Amino acid sequence: MEVTNGNFKNLDIFKKNISNEEQKVEKTEENMNSEKNSLVHNSAVNVSISMESVKVFLNIKSVEFTQANTNAQNSLMNIINNTEVYDFLSGREIDGGLSLSSIGYEGKPITELSSDEAKELVSDEGFFGIEETSQRVGSFAISLAGNDLEALKEVRKGIVQGFEEAEKMWGGTLPDISYKTQEKTLDIIDKKIEELLSTDSEKELENTLNE
Repeated sequence: MEVTNGNFKNLDIFKKNISNEEQKVEKTEENMNSEKNSLVHNSAVNVSISMESVKVFLNIKSVEFTQANTNAQNSLMNIINNTEVYDFLSGREIDGGLSLSSIGYEGKPITELSSDEAKELVSDEGFFGIEETSQRVGSFAISLAGNDLEALKEVRKGIVQGFEEAEKMWGGTLPDISYKTQEKTLDIIDKKIEELLSTDSEKELENTLNE
């Protein structure tokens, strides 16, 4: 076959088309990863805010606060005025499908608890105590991200952001139990991140040795 300039031009066009298609695939994958990270980030924010809302409410209901405590009353009004948060505490499902039952709580709606019931729930052995809550939120974060390191980092950012937004929502300082739970939750996530980093390093080393 005679090779002409036209053949070369057609070949160049073909190569450019292939290159363009490859770039489209790369951009699509980037968009998918970006959407996934955005989803897991927002989910983590919602869970974090909701968990802190529970703790604030339970602490207000428990004997730690009295009816004369102005800060407690202000926080309570913030919860009541925030329809979505109040719905969540009442046992109803809010945006994203989050509800008390979705986090494993099957007891009486938080808004209907007595002072003693609230205190029991945030005790060391309680469903919303530091140990159980941190394990629950940590497990949620890890299962949400899977073994995707970048997604897990986004979940961590989302939980921190949710905690900060909860502080703003309630006008500043949260109950001590919230800070202790947050610290333990992040420790669980950080250990998983270290594990994934270690696994990735081992894979890179293995690939280098096999080359």
